Amino acid sequence: MRNNYQWILAAVLAALLVAATWFCVSVWRSTPAMPVYGNIILAGAAVLFLVSGCGLIALMFYSHRKGYDEPARSDRAARE
Repeated sequence: MRNNYQWILAAVLAALLVAATWFCVSVWRSTPAMPVYGNIILAGAAVLFLVSGCGLIALMFYSHRKGYDEPARSDRAARE
């Protein structure tokens, strides 16, 4: 029974993906072309976001490898 629901869910999600793609392409084709400076700014912003995202992921892996993400521990005995 569960397998049938998974197929229905997959079909619905695929239909939503096709509908969203069709809508995006139809809106994209109905709008006027962007000027060259707009494309340059868009490409620069995409590169900036990609570099900053990769840098943040690299920092996350670096901090995990160095043990900075471990919980704080103390060698002192607890007070009674």
